[in-house]
Amino acid sequence: MSKSVIACTIDTEECSVVRLKTSSGSGYILSACKTMPYGLGGLASGKRMRFLQKLDHHLKEWRQEELALCVAPEIYLPLPTCFPIGASPEECSEYCGIEAGYFLNHPEEYRCDCIHYGMSDEAPDNRLLLFYSAEPCRTASEHFSTEHRIVFNGTSQLPLLYLSRFTVKPQIILELENNYVLLTISNNGRMEKFSCRPVKNLAETEYFAIRELINNPICRETDVQIAGARASKAMITLIEKETSLTLNPLSLPPSIFIGNPQQFKISSPTVIKAISAALMALE
Repeated sequence: MSKSVIACTIDTEECSVVRLKTSSGSGYILSACKTMPYGLGGLASGKRMRFLQKLDHHLKEWRQEELALCVAPEIYLPLPTCFPIGASPEECSEYCGIEAGYFLNHPEEYRCDCIHYGMSDEAPDNRLLLFYSAEPCRTASEHFSTEHRIVFNGTSQLPLLYLSRFTVKPQIILELENNYVLLTISNNGRMEKFSCRPVKNLAETEYFAIRELINNPICRETDVQIAGARASKAMITLIEKETSLTLNPLSLPPSIFIGNPQQFKISSPTVIKAISAALMALE
């Protein structure tokens, strides 16, 4: 029996809505895909309802269908930690709350994505806790929950990590956002490296992007994908010149079969993130 899920990604400067359903065998069918040129700024006070109503317009056809929601944060606050082996999801949630109380001044104002971290899944149970401001993710999820059951609600890091289960080589993603440079290296669904550098301007973005790529030799052994509000053509050209690397746009692994990609434009990073969230939700 075919299953389907809607996914919505709200990034810095744009957002995307997709509807993905399973097909015969191990493939998928994309039955809807829409990208809009407005992002996190639309959730600011005074613009919020108009922005959410625009998204409602694209979701109204599938009321009551499950929804996976990804909202980009302004910055990540990562905390490596270790959980007891065999901890249940409920226990992990409790441990995240305890760690937040030690790590943050106002833990109630933050959310957390909990990620398996390290080079192997052998003991101990290493985790990476990604803390980020609860708003505007909380506002968006509360709004959509009136019409949909929210099956995932967080940042795009867990969905992108999920994609690494389908890659032969490690998955390397460089994200250049207005407030940070982020390099992630993942393999078989496990995060092996997470480096997030706060930046204030383009010069710092250039510096830390180049530094991360040079300081991680694995970037010369496999493809590096790039995304983000500051990943302009000029920025990419500069980084490639300084590192002698070729940067590729964020994309789905070739082993993931979507039967009708030609019907929609799926090259946008927000679309890739939304499809990733849908794939993870359908598992």
